[in-house]
Amino acid sequence: KLGAGLGRTTGWIHRATLKMGGVKNINGVSYDRIDENGHLHYTKDGKQHVLEVDNIVFCAGQVEYKELENQAHEGELASKVYTIGGAYQAGELDAKRAIDMGTRLALKIHEKDVTPGAHVFQSPTGVEEKMFEFLKRFQF
Repeated sequence: KLGAGLGRTTGWIHRATLKMGGVKNINGVSYDRIDENGHLHYTKDGKQHVLEVDNIVFCAGQVEYKELENQAHEGELASKVYTIGGAYQAGELDAKRAIDMGTRLALKIHEKDVTPGAHVFQSPTGVEEKMFEFLKRFQF
């Protein structure tokens, strides 16, 4: 279940808000490629699918993964693919960073001067991240 790790008091709210906004969640997929039209090809349960989209916001996993973004930037799709969260930069606070980056991107994606690779949609490093980086030095 998507969002299963969210807190009991907020998880259902986030899922309901997304559902009311017409967001369709698809889990358990592997991303295959972005075609020349900017459509996302993915595989789920052994079947290939094509998702026709206006923009792609790629936020998957906790390992930096920029292969699809790089493919897009090699062609005419450079203005359609955004990588955020752990796929953009892996770290210990990926979920928090992904939510922050996704929110900031959603607020600005319609602006003409917002382009993938030219903008980083995140707030300055927060207290938790600074503390984590500080504590990492001591190798507990």
